[in-house]
Amino acid sequence: MKHKSPTQSLSVFDQISQGLNESIAQLRGDITLRSTTLPAPAPKLTKTRVSGIRTKAGMSQAIFARILNVPTKTLQSWEQGARQPKASEARLLQLFDISPNDIIGILNRAETPAPSKHTSKKSRPAKPKQSTSSSARHCKAISA
Repeated sequence: MKHKSPTQSLSVFDQISQGLNESIAQLRGDITLRSTTLPAPAPKLTKTRVSGIRTKAGMSQAIFARILNVPTKTLQSWEQGARQPKASEARLLQLFDISPNDIIGILNRAETPAPSKHTSKKSRPAKPKQSTSSSARHCKAISA
C-alpha cells in the first residue's frame, strides 16, 4: 500500500502556493528549508588529461579500464582522441584524478559482501592476497 506524502494530496495550485509561502518564510528567517548545492557538470576531458590521470595512478590501460568498468579499447580511444568520455565516465575520471586511493578503497569495500545474518560471530573474513606489482597494489580486489 502506497502512502501519499502531504504534498501529493494537494492540488497543483495548493502545492505552488505552499512552496511560495515556504520560500517567503525562509527569506524572513522564520524557517530553514533543506537545500542542495549541485556540483558543476563533469569536465570535458582531453586525450592528454585521460592518459595523464592513468599515468599518475601508475596503472596499465588494462587495469585502469577494468577499474573504470569500460573495455580497454574504449580507454584507448579516449587516450588517442578518437572518442571522449561520456559525462558519467568523465565524472568518475575527475574523482579518480583527485583521489585514486580513495576510489580504489571504495571499490574494494563495495565488492566485499556484507556479513550474513546467519554467520557466526567467530568467523573471520579472509585476508586479501598481497601482490607486489604497482598496478595490482592499486586494485587488489579486481581480478584479471
